[in-house]
Amino acid sequence: MNSLLIRWGTVRKINSFGWAVCGVIRTYGSLRGYHREVCSISSGKINKQRQNYTTIESGAGLVPRPACDLVESKNNNELESLRSKLAPYLAGLIEADGSFAVHDKDSKAKRYLPKILIVFSLDDTPLANKLLSIIKVGKLYIRKNQGCVIWHIQNIEDVVKIINIINGFMRTPKIEALHRAIEWYNNYKATKIKPLGLDLSPIDSNAWLAGFTDGDGNFSINLTDRKKKGAVTSKRVQVFFRIELRQNYPREASTEQGGTSYFKILSDISRYLGVNLYSRSREQKDKIFYSYMVMSHNMQSHVKTIEYFDRYPLYSSKYLAYKDWKHVVEQIQKRAGKPLTSENILEIQRIKAQFNQKRTTFNFSHLDSIV
Repeated sequence: MNSLLIRWGTVRKINSFGWAVCGVIRTYGSLRGYHREVCSISSGKINKQRQNYTTIESGAGLVPRPACDLVESKNNNELESLRSKLAPYLAGLIEADGSFAVHDKDSKAKRYLPKILIVFSLDDTPLANKLLSIIKVGKLYIRKNQGCVIWHIQNIEDVVKIINIINGFMRTPKIEALHRAIEWYNNYKATKIKPLGLDLSPIDSNAWLAGFTDGDGNFSINLTDRKKKGAVTSKRVQVFFRIELRQNYPREASTEQGGTSYFKILSDISRYLGVNLYSRSREQKDKIFYSYMVMSHNMQSHVKTIEYFDRYPLYSSKYLAYKDWKHVVEQIQKRAGKPLTSENILEIQRIKAQFNQKRTTFNFSHLDSIV
């Protein structure tokens, strides 16, 4: 059965191959309506759904990632070492919280050199310092009033060094910006850097998701009352790991660059975790924002999450959140479906009191394991 997606009066059909005819939602499978202001049409009937999400079922194979070459480097041995230890992680981090600023070749404004900006929260200043000390490029600028630290990389050799480290390891439409920077250097500085394609290897084959999660991932622990006839009888604990991204990259990206949709990468992550991919819409000041969301919400997906991050660790303060989150998952797992004990609940309450934004004590000794 084909599904029809209606959004604001426009019909977009999801064909049997899972690609939206109008190019808004692409899915390898069927679409089930859970999205507010979205209707599903089947058997000639329109079924309106007013909930927040659209569940997208996915399931497709992967293509081996391309081989990577090192070019335009003064120290290939150093680059080889950095690529082997940091490339996937750094690519994921930049795709989440980084940006490339490249002068528009058609602009009449004063030409400027390409630069790379990576934003960290103030809590993650130790990580920013550690990466700078290892890679030895750029400068850090602390913006306390904005609650962030900016790693600013603009020197020609520094930017080319980052390009050579992450080239071939990007997985999102932001690869378009990397290719634009490479093209600028090849055109104006006579470099001969080959822009490599997307990394299409399995998600669990390298540390890309760890870097991306340090930027855009979130771990949460929910503790709510269980009631019977109005009286609180016990506590319910729910744990989640989620990543939510806007649906489309703001610039044009070629087919070779994977197009503008973030669907493919979120679908890959959801497939690895064994969960559905959700589409969400939010209204804010008469504007509508669309996003995709992957969420680990059951024990099977939690086990996959733990398998990955135990193998490819996080390095930001989210590592501390992950360790607490993992501990709660293990307590739930030990109970094997039975209600948590009062001791379990008290421990989880103590964890929540120092979790995520509430954390006041940080130990970054885990950074010693980066290289």
